[in-house]
Amino acid sequence: MIEISKIQMAAVAILAALLLWTLYGAFVSMSVKEPPYQVIETLENDVEIREYSNQIWAVTLAEDENQGFGRLFGYITGANEEEKKIEMTAPVVTWEEDGEMFMAFVMPEDFNLEGTPRPLDEKVKIELVKERRMAVIAFSGYATEDSRKRHLKILEETLEAQGIETIGDPVLMQYNDPWAPPFMRRNEVGLEVGL
Repeated sequence: MIEISKIQMAAVAILAALLLWTLYGAFVSMSVKEPPYQVIETLENDVEIREYSNQIWAVTLAEDENQGFGRLFGYITGANEEEKKIEMTAPVVTWEEDGEMFMAFVMPEDFNLEGTPRPLDEKVKIELVKERRMAVIAFSGYATEDSRKRHLKILEETLEAQGIETIGDPVLMQYNDPWAPPFMRRNEVGLEVGL
């Protein structure tokens, strides 16, 4: 009887921990702002064609995601000329260009190029990303190299079947912090398409 009681207590503790983890993921996801976009069309495989307006990005070249994230997080938590804390938004955007990895934080919607605090770290650059049209496919779980490549292939095949040409390199957009439960994670692979 005592053994069953211990097993039941352990099961209740595990269920409570999973519930708290899920609630944490939901709370954080709802509290982080995202840049607005308009869905123009939905294609096969749930590929969305979206229009984004101008955005301000803090961008860095990094050896890996941890280095890039740390540098950009330092910038928004006060490593800038105004020592200003900047609200974290989603998604965190990563991409490769000429074999090098870049990462960007999207600044809050009300920021403009002139009013955005200048980074103290010369490896962080502030850039204006002009309005653009993106083709995007979403997936959950962790954004592993395999899952990113698999969804990029589906995205490219869907666009090719529709005769839609792409511009530039694909981007990975991750919307959740590292502690969000895998089943609640939102990731997207995107490719720019002509306006």
